[in-house]
Amino acid sequence: MQKPKVFLLRWFYRWANKRAWSKIDLTALDSEDLSIPGSAGHIPARIYRPPGNSSNALIIYMHGGGWVLGDLQTHDPFCRRLALECGATVVALDYRLAPEHPCPAAAIDCIDASKWLLANQSALGLEQASVFVAGDSTGANLSAVVANHLCEQGDGGLTGQILIYPVVRHYAPYPVSYIENGKGYGLTKNLMTWFWDTYLGGNSMASEGAVGPMATPLFENLPATLPPALVITAGLDPLRDEGAQYAAKLDGAGIPCLHQLFNSQMHGFVCSEGMTDGHAQAMQLISQWMVVQQQD
Repeated sequence: MQKPKVFLLRWFYRWANKRAWSKIDLTALDSEDLSIPGSAGHIPARIYRPPGNSSNALIIYMHGGGWVLGDLQTHDPFCRRLALECGATVVALDYRLAPEHPCPAAAIDCIDASKWLLANQSALGLEQASVFVAGDSTGANLSAVVANHLCEQGDGGLTGQILIYPVVRHYAPYPVSYIENGKGYGLTKNLMTWFWDTYLGGNSMASEGAVGPMATPLFENLPATLPPALVITAGLDPLRDEGAQYAAKLDGAGIPCLHQLFNSQMHGFVCSEGMTDGHAQAMQLISQWMVVQQQD
């Protein structure tokens, strides 16, 4: 039953995102598909340039979707909004998905692509850009993994990390927010459990929420050279508690971190519900935070 379930969920995710953004015209922005070399083959990507091409900020974006769903198309409208609102060049990564490619394939692709982008800014028309890694949900998980890995290996160069309702720990044991928000708010406890099991290839490798540095950054030692972070969480989200815990961990490690809880919002409100009030507030926050980081 795994293949039909994956097929249907991927179809529905594409349809739902397309429907949410269907009435918004975001075509007044240049975009171009590209291919980034990686250790396991070329990684498809898409670059979005703000009007005027005057940006000297680069956002490397990793989409959500439980490491199973999502692609360049599902997050195309949001990446366009990100480029327009933040005045930044955005490169979205189309990393490999589970179950065809279980953990750590997605993380490896995102690390490889981020290294290449940091080393080849001139190929994108940028010079000494302020570089941010960003993502939503499991894309935020990958962003945190990338930031930690690059800083551990001395391949820094990041200005900031934007983590939108991040996944940073395994579901076992279930946090309180999984119980409180496990039904009726979009992302469910059962679906998030299935995402984790699928990403790990059906292997239960967690010990008190920890899997390893490529999957559960909440339980890893944080490099002292990590860049500042913006963590956005939603009050009606199974992932609420772990996002708050990761923000507290960053803060406790001396990493500047702004954590903003949108108490009345559900998972997906920033990227997957179109031009809502919550989306607009989050975009304003991201844009303003990025300006501050580029000034420091």
